[in-house]
Amino acid sequence: DTAGQERFRTLTPSYYRGAQGVICVYDVSNRQTFERLGHWMHEVDVYSTKSDAVKMLVGNKIDISNREVSREEGLEFAKKYRMLFIEASAKTREGVQCAFEELIEKVFPFFRFAFWHVQPTGKNFKF
Repeated sequence: DTAGQERFRTLTPSYYRGAQGVICVYDVSNRQTFERLGHWMHEVDVYSTKSDAVKMLVGNKIDISNREVSREEGLEFAKKYRMLFIEASAKTREGVQCAFEELIEKVFPFFRFAFWHVQPTGKNFKF
């Protein structure tokens, strides 16, 4: 998580290497964050070493009333880039757990073919 900050730009390529899943988050009350998604998807395409990585788009801050990006726009973008899509609120936690569960369900089949033993440890998984 680099929050899209410029000062972390040189670190970004290393985050994509070997990633089985990628979550791109935008703020539904800030159109500029939505408009930058194309840039982030380009980076995923360039730096990801897994062509079959599961991608998810999350529209965050749905608890805020001054929405600048509609749900339909988010869904269209997700369809274009073949991404899972969900809207959420980190503040109220609405949709957050669902987003992670959905991504894990889609990524998990890749781990079945690995020689790893997965054990739940509280709220995490131990490989």
